[in-house]
Amino acid sequence: MEHASLDRHSIEARLRHRYLEIWTDVRRELEKHGDQQYQDLVQGAGDTHDDAMADLLVDLNLTEIDRDIEELRAVQNAIARLERGDYGICQSCGIEIPAARLEALPQAELCVECQARRERSTIATPSL
Repeated sequence: MEHASLDRHSIEARLRHRYLEIWTDVRRELEKHGDQQYQDLVQGAGDTHDDAMADLLVDLNLTEIDRDIEELRAVQNAIARLERGDYGICQSCGIEIPAARLEALPQAELCVECQARRERSTIATPSL
């Protein structure tokens, strides 16, 4: 059952636009890794500070890429839910996600309560 108060075409257009924005950002970040500035930093003058800085920059950019890829997948999943007709329905409890939440975060797959529960369980479970 699709969310009754949403304009499907508007939501789909927003999701597809966001998908293209994210994909452009990912491509740009990946291109930077082949860029001369990283090679110069990594090769440096043998200074351990330069090596550490290069490692930090690469790690930061990989983190950005990982975050972007995660959002890209969320947008793809939202488009798929829209096509199936179950967009706007919480994937955990099955209730309608409020339109205001979907307006703010069109790729949301969980209602606020289920999202909060997921975040609490993630925080409470330490990783080793």
